[in-house]
Amino acid sequence: SGLSEAVAKNYASISKKVAVNLYGDLGLSDWPEINPKTARDWAYLVLKKQQKPLHFNDIASLVTKMRNKSAHAPTVHNELIKDENFVLVGKGTYTLKEFGVTPGTAREIIAHYLKKHGPLAAKDVVKMVLKERLFKENTILINLQNRRNFKRMDDGRYSVLA
Repeated sequence: SGLSEAVAKNYASISKKVAVNLYGDLGLSDWPEINPKTARDWAYLVLKKQQKPLHFNDIASLVTKMRNKSAHAPTVHNELIKDENFVLVGKGTYTLKEFGVTPGTAREIIAHYLKKHGPLAAKDVVKMVLKERLFKENTILINLQNRRNFKRMDDGRYSVLA
């Protein structure tokens, strides 16, 4: 019926190709999730395990606690900016793209929802955008006023200009 968990862990502890990370996940030792080396790898691991958006300072402090070596916040922030797998959801707050968050500016997110759902009332646009992003309500409303991108229809709903 297969190996018991204890026997499997024993084999893994002997092998140089298999390792266990700080969270107890088992995998190949050359996987970044199992054996993180760069600030980017550590940030990815922290965000994946936290399952929620975090400010880059919080990510850096969690990385520092985990690896007993200082992770500088600016270094972590630079890695988050450079990598497409991280999505900025608010001021300095990031999450993983794999969590289904749409990357882009407030205007791009509004356009995405209007294209997906058709014309919407301002309050509905605000609700949808705030579910995914940490924008202020006024930021969304001001973006809706941009006549180059959005049109206010006679019934008060907004649509995206092609």
